[in-house]
Amino acid sequence: MSDYCTTTELKNAMNKQTAGDDAVLAATITAVSRAIDQYCNRPDGFVAELSGYESTRYYFGTGKTYQWIDENVDVVAVYVKDAESDEENEYVTWVVGEVGTTLSADVFPASGDPKAPTFNRTPYTLLVCGRNGDYAVFPKSVTLPVVKVTARWGYAGTCPAQIKQATIMQASRWYKLVQGAMAHTLAGQDVGGAMVYPGGVDPDVQFILKAGRFVKPAVGRG
Repeated sequence: MSDYCTTTELKNAMNKQTAGDDAVLAATITAVSRAIDQYCNRPDGFVAELSGYESTRYYFGTGKTYQWIDENVDVVAVYVKDAESDEENEYVTWVVGEVGTTLSADVFPASGDPKAPTFNRTPYTLLVCGRNGDYAVFPKSVTLPVVKVTARWGYAGTCPAQIKQATIMQASRWYKLVQGAMAHTLAGQDVGGAMVYPGGVDPDVQFILKAGRFVKPAVGRG
């Protein structure tokens, strides 16, 4: 999974020139990136898998014209069983279409409300059966997956600017915490002599994440 800023970007923000602490800074950036993922309930992170490194996931069928899937920026392939009793080699390849381009696709990636889906905005969060495709609904399943999706999982193709800024802010503060020998409270000119009680994601970083609507409700997978 990607880090959301570089050591150079963090050092520039901290006005730090020397390279002696680069390893510590890099480790801090990674820790903060994963902490932001966890705080925002986005286990796949904010930067999607690279093209050519797509992976496959399995889902229970909904029995409806749509199928909820994890966040992704590109659906490469969709395979569906007719029934739970089918063998693994009986997945059928559904044609994945692009709205405005493919006329007879079996399924289209989309986001938003299944009753009024958006087809031109990522991350995609569902698949919608095409009106001119060969299948009207996804098979219904409750015990075994019948839908297999290969995609570039994640929130966006590149790191959103707010996420990069939040990472730089939090990483600079956690780095100061390490400098303070992990003291429970810190004080100094950097914070105007005020006592600081570190722990978790800082309130102003939380504000950036919430204001940008990056925090996703933890409702599980569809």
